[in-house]
Amino acid sequence: MDNREESLRLLKEAKEDLERARRYSELEDWVTVVHYAQLAIEKAAKSVISCFEAYEWTHDPSKQLERLVTRGLLGREFLGMAECAREAAPWHGRSTYGGLMNGVWRSPSELCTKEIASRLLKKADESVGKAEEFLGRFWNEESSR
Repeated sequence: MDNREESLRLLKEAKEDLERARRYSELEDWVTVVHYAQLAIEKAAKSVISCFEAYEWTHDPSKQLERLVTRGLLGREFLGMAECAREAAPWHGRSTYGGLMNGVWRSPSELCTKEIASRLLKKADESVGKAEEFLGRFWNEESSR
């Protein structure tokens, strides 16, 4: 794996997913906003991880980010990104298949409310911005190419 190429590819995808989430927010399609915001958060985290090692095959890369912080490869500020990834991860399945709520199976449209979508969209924006800033410094160039 070429760490630079992989990390920049993931960042590009995270930015694309964030833009999709924003567009679907204008349409008030909360399920799709949640879906793409979750992906943006996941890929932003994995773009940072990929600077150091291969990312794990999971929708929740929070533990891997935390290990990189513990090893001193990332600053403590990345614990916030890890928390965003942890919070967002279950929404991958919920936005696709639905899930249990109060003991009753609910559809994605019942679970993915405007409030959930808005919160995840904000966290996606923060995560992608943090990843873009970090990769720009880490690779010593503009990561938006």
